[in-house]
Amino acid sequence: MGSAGDLLAASGGTLGDLRVSAIAVPEPLTATPGIDVMELRRIMLERHARYVPVMDGGTLMGVVSFHDVAKAVYEEQSFENQMLKSYIQDSPV
Repeated sequence: MGSAGDLLAASGGTLGDLRVSAIAVPEPLTATPGIDVMELRRIMLERHARYVPVMDGGTLMGVVSFHDVAKAVYEEQSFENQMLKSYIQDSPV
């Protein structure tokens, strides 16, 4: 199976009767609702995945983007940073 770009180039830039099955990934990366965000981030980086369907059994619950994951990690780290600063400021000298 070639990439969509390869198939499009081979067909002279027209889709013609090209079927989705010719370009679809047979076993795409998916996540479950209970996966740890840092684990999902690691997997998305390894697989160069921009979007990951979130599946609960055979039901699509939604799609998470790498931006969503990066934002969650940033917010968690910002919260931890604030908590540490607060702890340091409240510590006796």
